[in-house]
Amino acid sequence: MTSANNKALVYRVYEAINAKDFAAMKELFTPNFVSHALEDAGIESGEEALKQASAAFPDQRFVVEDVVVEGNKAALRVTIHGVPQQPPPIIMEIFRIENGQVAEVWGAGTLRLPSDA
Repeated sequence: MTSANNKALVYRVYEAINAKDFAAMKELFTPNFVSHALEDAGIESGEEALKQASAAFPDQRFVVEDVVVEGNKAALRVTIHGVPQQPPPIIMEIFRIENGQVAEVWGAGTLRLPSDA
């Protein structure tokens, strides 16, 4: 895949996430996808995390601000809008792409969930 194809894939992933299009997400991620942040494999854990986040923040949407692609990896800076934290939280991620699908994701972010204290 070319850098342009990998960059387009990254944007399609976040379009599917924002639309909560789980069918599209299954096509964009490999069957054995690994999320290092969730410490889990398979798209199902990512779907569940998205459902829980959407329940907590129904207006949330992710905006891809920057993408840098090198080989089969894409580094992203994504802001999360529609959550009470200001300025909007940032996610930094690295996607490993395999045969036109996301195979692995590493990430860190600045989202702070409200405490119950």
